[in-house]
Amino acid sequence: MSVSAERALEMLGEGNRRFVRGEAQGRYSAEERGKTLEGQEPWAVIVGCSDSRVPVEAVFDVGVGELFVVRSAGHVLSQAGLASVRFAVEKLGTKLVVVLGHEDCGAVSAALAPDPPAWLGPIIDHIDVSAVDPSHAPHDADDALLAAAVDAHALDTVEELHAWFIENDVPTPPTVVAAAYKLESGEVHWL
Repeated sequence: MSVSAERALEMLGEGNRRFVRGEAQGRYSAEERGKTLEGQEPWAVIVGCSDSRVPVEAVFDVGVGELFVVRSAGHVLSQAGLASVRFAVEKLGTKLVVVLGHEDCGAVSAALAPDPPAWLGPIIDHIDVSAVDPSHAPHDADDALLAAAVDAHALDTVEELHAWFIENDVPTPPTVVAAAYKLESGEVHWL
């Protein structure tokens, strides 16, 4: 199913509103699986965090085969992740890529920490939190600071993808947007 980036954004928004209201359609059935046996036609790529509290297909209330999901801690894109996104765009015809950050992200929190564990280096070295100034945050505003850092990282990832598509001569670059997921409400806000 060929869907424009604009329509894909509308569909994601509609699905998220159903999810937030508790009116999800729950389309994970044998019948739905059967419809994808001949192939897949996802209408959006979601680049998200591997956090288990962010079940992407549920958050957007979609069925089998509708989203192409690329996940890693802190939605940090490796070469394999970038190639996965390109596969969805070039081979599957997906016109929208959404970078989905989320509230209380452990990877972004680690990047903000003064002395993160060295083994997290491959992840947090890709998270630039320099634009988030803790001195401008109100007292005891760790949650607000982390939320600002998550939003900034999602927006940085959008820019990284734009640059990567240009550097790699992707013939028809997709629309790339950023969003963040709120754990308590289930709401996705668009950045």
